[in-house]
Amino acid sequence: MVFPQLVRTERLVLRRWDAALHTESLAGVNADPEAMRYLNGGVPFSREESSAQSLRFAAHWDRYGFGLWAVEATDAVVGFTGACHPLWFPAYADEVEVGWRLHPSAWGKGYATEAGRAAVGAALDHLDLARVIACIDPGNHASIAVADRLGMQPAETVAGPDGRGDITLYELR
Repeated sequence: MVFPQLVRTERLVLRRWDAALHTESLAGVNADPEAMRYLNGGVPFSREESSAQSLRFAAHWDRYGFGLWAVEATDAVVGFTGACHPLWFPAYADEVEVGWRLHPSAWGKGYATEAGRAAVGAALDHLDLARVIACIDPGNHASIAVADRLGMQPAETVAGPDGRGDITLYELR
């Protein structure tokens, strides 16, 4: 089966990541201190770091045939969601992670759950998986709530790869 490059939910358009189209929006999300509170030691990404991340998102699609989508709400890209190998976490790089990151202006509207539900569905429908995981900082109660709404359960807590703290792995089998 082919992983969908475009998905429409009730309120969102989820579009295959394209660095030429989506880097600027990603840089806006990654520059926001609240969006980065539980990532990168709480330090927002520079424009260059966001550009490199955007290129990695696009390269994942080219290499694996699936990946992250840009999340469009009311004709604006507000972040990303999707399914990808967590290459940033070498111990789990062979797994498939469902993830999401939205600009704070899009928080509190149910977008992360709506987009995450589409990502979980696509991963389970189109990839041959025993489970999907989500890697979440134990203090990130909003993302934990999204994982709960997606039916994910905590599986284990492990040291993060950057040595900055623990990561709780949530799973859906």
